[in-house]
Amino acid sequence: MAGGAALAPGFAQELAPNATPTIPVPEVAVTGAAPANQLQVPTGVSRLPSTVQDSPQTINVVPQEILQQQNATTLEQALRNVPGITSTIGEGGGGVSGDQFRIRGFAAQNDINVDGLRDYGSYTRDAFTFEDVQVLKGAGGFAFGSSSVGGAININSKSPTLENRYLGTITGGMGPFIRGTLDLNQRINETMAVRLNVMGQSSNLVDRQDQTTDRWGVAPSIALGLGTPTTLTVEYLHYRDRSTIDGGTPVITPFTGVGRPVPEYGLNRSLFFGVKNDIDDVNVDRVTARLSHRFTNWLTVTNDFRATWVDRHTALTPLSCGTSQVTLTLFNASCSGQFLNGGNPLVNPGGPGPYSQQSFGIQNVTTAVARFNTGPLRHELVGGVDIFHEDVDRTGYPYAQTRPSFLLRNPSTQSTYLPLGAANNQRSTDATSLGLFLNERLWLLPTLSIYGGFRWTDYDLDYKAGTPGQALTTNVSLSRNFWDPRAGVIWEPTPSQTYYFSYSTSSTPPGTYFTTIPSQATASSTAFEPERNTNYEVGAKISLFEQRLGLTAALFRSEKNNALAQDPNNVGTFIQTADRQRIQGFEIGATGRITPEWNVLASYSYLNSETTSSLTPVNVGKRVQFVPDNAATLWTTYDIARDTPYNATVGLGVVWRGPVYLNQANTAEAPSNFSLDALVQHRINENLTLRVNGYNLTDRTNYAGLFGNRVVVAAGRTVLVSVAAEF
Repeated sequence: MAGGAALAPGFAQELAPNATPTIPVPEVAVTGAAPANQLQVPTGVSRLPSTVQDSPQTINVVPQEILQQQNATTLEQALRNVPGITSTIGEGGGGVSGDQFRIRGFAAQNDINVDGLRDYGSYTRDAFTFEDVQVLKGAGGFAFGSSSVGGAININSKSPTLENRYLGTITGGMGPFIRGTLDLNQRINETMAVRLNVMGQSSNLVDRQDQTTDRWGVAPSIALGLGTPTTLTVEYLHYRDRSTIDGGTPVITPFTGVGRPVPEYGLNRSLFFGVKNDIDDVNVDRVTARLSHRFTNWLTVTNDFRATWVDRHTALTPLSCGTSQVTLTLFNASCSGQFLNGGNPLVNPGGPGPYSQQSFGIQNVTTAVARFNTGPLRHELVGGVDIFHEDVDRTGYPYAQTRPSFLLRNPSTQSTYLPLGAANNQRSTDATSLGLFLNERLWLLPTLSIYGGFRWTDYDLDYKAGTPGQALTTNVSLSRNFWDPRAGVIWEPTPSQTYYFSYSTSSTPPGTYFTTIPSQATASSTAFEPERNTNYEVGAKISLFEQRLGLTAALFRSEKNNALAQDPNNVGTFIQTADRQRIQGFEIGATGRITPEWNVLASYSYLNSETTSSLTPVNVGKRVQFVPDNAATLWTTYDIARDTPYNATVGLGVVWRGPVYLNQANTAEAPSNFSLDALVQHRINENLTLRVNGYNLTDRTNYAGLFGNRVVVAAGRTVLVSVAAEF
């Protein structure tokens, strides 16, 4: 983030036209807390060297204070604070379980970043190393490269500071649930510090059969040169997660009408439709090095490097409804009809068998930020090189016996373990990308600036597939290069006000999902061109009450063109189409403190989605799947009798999204979600804090993961108690 914190809103007004700009050394937190108004924090991405307020796009920030108050343990839980994000699940052979999010309706499978670098692999990320979580919405090809459509998620890690701090937290409660974390920061000398984060958890989901999680992680880091022109931070993460994979509960469709999840028709929501094999066993090792050097008072260069190894063994049971052996009527012949008439139809597990996957990813981003004047004009020039390479090798195994069918009302296969046969398929994907990016921001007036930039990407991919020990059946090589421009206008009439218009683009090259969607890898795919994505946005960001509270509002329109689609005349293959999807709407938000005691983080988004053209004419005019029209989040706390023995912090949270369609034809739907959460916290003394969290207090049946014909049921009412010790 070299130089990132130096550009604050209103800096344009403070700089004389002919003055030489300076770039202060990045700040190092020694005492005190981060600002409650998240518009005042930097983005954490070296290619975007601005604060959130000064950035011409919608950026939602979930800060450390709220992560602690909510006792958020995963990335998915952190993102409950951001409207317009939905979580999806995948096929057994697709391997897209784990963190699978859609931002403003568009898949963000490859758009999860940590400290501005790609976080390779599909797995459930634990929050024990999170400093904050940011969602940068809109097509982000310039900053994040290929595939960023609805936006990108960036996690800023806990890094060493020059403040000695030792924090331990233990949490227990319903499920049962037990979790412990340590966050130890030690200053070594005036410019050097080390930090260690440790986590262990064993838990079951409330009101969900056999949904277990066992995970642990350790993340040491060291920082050199803190408070000097040259800083180096090196971090290592080892993370182990062994959790049950829930393939979901079926969606059934009455004789007429729209399909809905079976619990909506009275099925026990706790039921698990799977076998003992349905486990996701993940090992992650990640090394990150971030070097920053301020050459002069106007030029700073950063180099960010990452290498990641992910070893994953996964099995998933996707479902489909069977047909009754006795056909009384057309209605009773279906799984839906049998169930709704009091029957107990068979559910047939399907899909491919388990697989073992090894992934290796490496990325290096070098960024230069130059701030200078030419005559009366002020400039901010950002440029650099982004190189990444990823290898993914997957081996699939069949079950040695047929998956057993089970009754919908009382499945009992969760006690069954299925032996595996010999490996029967292999896939290997090698992808390399070179990106060159450049952006110029030019101040025409002290309060008015324009910017324009681009990323040029050269993308190469080799994909091989076949049966082990036999000749390859698929061998596809692709090479593409493409441009992603951006442009906009920023007006800052005062240091506390920012108004902007932005135009941004991104591209998704062919082959991006070959490993997870192998049916895309055909001979015709060598002729595919990148999918093109465009975003237009106009917005405002205003800070009030001496910068304590930030307000945001934005109107946007996102378009996806040249999309891939399944060939209606050849099931299982993909073709390039002129399919277009359009999502437009608005978002408003508030972040910070209304009074010194009253904190709030709130957002509402309206998304109007439509398939504007399609190879399947009946889908034209339909809503885009997995996109809610309305979504809102609220987390607010109030400090009572702060700094007295009788202190208490009380909090209230609401997470709500409207219903979403599960398919392009809009014939299956997941109902709306609503979760009422609460917090009561008491600081016993200067070292000990007691916290009680309640989640889904109305015990509503909510759906956490979505797919075309099944959904994952979320946990029921849950209460957790935490004790934190800080020294």
